[in-house]
Amino acid sequence: MLRFKKISKRPKMLFRLTGLTVEQFTNLSVKLNPLWKQTEKKRLSKRERKHALGQGRKYKLSTIEDKLLLILVFYRFYLTDELMGYIFGLHPSNACRMRIKMEPLVEKAADPSLSQPIKQRVSQKAKKVSTWEDLLIVCPEFAEAITDATEQQRQRPAKRIQKKYYSGKKKRHTIKTQITINTKGKILMASKSYPGSVHDYNIFKQENTAERLSRKSSHYVDCGYDGAPNDYPECTIIMPVKRRKNHPILTRAEKRFNRKHSQIRILVEHVLSRMKKYQILAQIYRHKIIDYNQRFRNIAALVNFRLASAAI
Repeated sequence: MLRFKKISKRPKMLFRLTGLTVEQFTNLSVKLNPLWKQTEKKRLSKRERKHALGQGRKYKLSTIEDKLLLILVFYRFYLTDELMGYIFGLHPSNACRMRIKMEPLVEKAADPSLSQPIKQRVSQKAKKVSTWEDLLIVCPEFAEAITDATEQQRQRPAKRIQKKYYSGKKKRHTIKTQITINTKGKILMASKSYPGSVHDYNIFKQENTAERLSRKSSHYVDCGYDGAPNDYPECTIIMPVKRRKNHPILTRAEKRFNRKHSQIRILVEHVLSRMKKYQILAQIYRHKIIDYNQRFRNIAALVNFRLASAAI
């Protein structure tokens, strides 16, 4: 049976299984422990419960480290409940229940700021920010931002909604989610998840992405967001120069600008690549769509947690 106490003696194996070092795993479990206790106390205090607190059958995964190991292995390899149960010595239904209980807590433990509005994050760092220069001193990560959307294939849906989820770009049924990062690789925002037929720019507008950042922030996007600079003239949205009917050939200066733009924007592709090391975001998604966005945000929070741990 796979347990943290045993696997922690093999740091390389733990990293391959979870994507975290022993130190990072331990720090995350410390943050997760009070959240788990609070959730369990709330669950056990329900009126319909007949037994007193502390009574009832105990979890086979007794420590918070083992519970965290289960959810991270699930994200890393996207295994079935039957295989997860076999690896951890649990019944498949118990493995499924433990996963369901742990998933709402991962983002709160790994990076609680991801779910907070930008203005709230700024106010927590400083009581009063009146100028752009003050904002850069308090939150330098908002000086430049990069936005892009990613698609993941899902199982073929019911016939009545197949058209809704069909992506003309990928030629398959997909789920689409948008992220915004800074130039350090930290994920500042993760959007809701949308059907594959929704255009990237429509997600950008529905999420109010440009307005949620400072107007003076340099916001880099790709050609999929064509029209954003015109629709948001008060924001600093930077797009590559695109060839058009009345402008079929790019000048050397425009090509040079596009090259510099792509060198900055490639960072978001690197972040998406880190997220897709967790196979739950790389393979064909086969679970309920209603749970997808929470899992996407959990992976985003884990990527931020790893980045913050490496910077210490």
